[in-house]
Amino acid sequence: MTVINNVLKLDGAIVSVILSNHSSQEIDGKGLTLLPALIDPHVHFRVPGDEHKENWLSASQACIESGITTVIDMPNNRPSCTTFEDLLLKHKLIQNQLHSAGIPLRYFLYFGADRRHLGEIAKVKKHAIAIKVFMGSSTGNLLIDDEPSLNEVFRIAADLDMLVSVHAEDENIIRDNKLRYSGCNDPAAHSKIRSRDAAIKAVERAISLAAKYGTRLCILHMSTKEEVALLRQAKLSGVNVHGEVAPHHLFLSTEDYSNWGTKVQVNPPLREPEDQECLWRALNEGTIDFIGTDHAPHTLQEKSLPYGQAPSGIPSVELLLPLLLDACNKGKLNLQTLVKATRTNIEKIFRLPPHDDYVLVDMKAVKTVSDENLKTKCRWSPYSGRHLQGWPNFTIIDQKLFQLKKEKSGSCPQKH
Repeated sequence: MTVINNVLKLDGAIVSVILSNHSSQEIDGKGLTLLPALIDPHVHFRVPGDEHKENWLSASQACIESGITTVIDMPNNRPSCTTFEDLLLKHKLIQNQLHSAGIPLRYFLYFGADRRHLGEIAKVKKHAIAIKVFMGSSTGNLLIDDEPSLNEVFRIAADLDMLVSVHAEDENIIRDNKLRYSGCNDPAAHSKIRSRDAAIKAVERAISLAAKYGTRLCILHMSTKEEVALLRQAKLSGVNVHGEVAPHHLFLSTEDYSNWGTKVQVNPPLREPEDQECLWRALNEGTIDFIGTDHAPHTLQEKSLPYGQAPSGIPSVELLLPLLLDACNKGKLNLQTLVKATRTNIEKIFRLPPHDDYVLVDMKAVKTVSDENLKTKCRWSPYSGRHLQGWPNFTIIDQKLFQLKKEKSGSCPQKH
């Protein structure tokens, strides 16, 4: 049995946390705050097909470092997860890697909508948590941009009572803008090619389909103030729609291209500071329901390529909680909102089974983000060099206690 004494709860009570594990120890938790462990509903852990960027051994370590004990992985792998057989194989690969890691990370999988395999959706209802629709092309080859196929996905999902989550960018607008900016090698052009109009049009389309068929809908990685307005109006109209924001749209903006270049190239792209401010307001007022990292690691070598050759995506899972705790210390949100956006709202929207995982955080601890201390396989971050106040000390998953130490080595966190 492990006992952690003098722990502060959100309601102000001082409690002892008792774990029924095989260890026998007593820990003084004075100065630590107890929070529900986080759920990250939007990760790309690159298995199968791109394990040189990330795998579930390295990713599970990174999750534990950020107090994340549950993840939902996306289907744009190689090959894409678009058949029942693909899904079962992916489950097997993940389970083998988590067993090797010794971390009982809880996970669920998205199923990729593909116009050639729409008949597979009914087969995976009990094996996939939701359907992912790429309305605009991104990493991988998944894309559904024609009206008949989009209607069919939303209809099937409604009939099966399955959640549809959309990458909402209009493919035709992106294609036209690529021609307009052909030959441009400035990474900042990415925000013009994948313009706000592309996002707005796709969100309008997705909401219209959800209203038409009564489909449960999530709009992923929202990035503009116009999308927020559309989400707010849809909710008021009774559409069963929810919104996600990614940390890079909260903590980075178009102003960061000058320092980071293609390293902050992401789909949808970074937006203006005024959009960033609107996203924070929407998160605090509850219009935006939850945070998903869209953790999309690529190697530093890949991300250092010139614009037009560098892939899109930012690794974020490991630093999600430190970034949010720092934001709490700066008054940008409170801990209650943090818990809703990273745990309780996600459980409700995705209908996840409850559990008693927790994270213990030190709200006063100040550390500097350093690439060499990261557990993610890609070992770089656009937040490197930031001084953040508020860091997790212990993660509790399935009654197992992981003590978090930012070490230079790639070893697993210590387990008790």
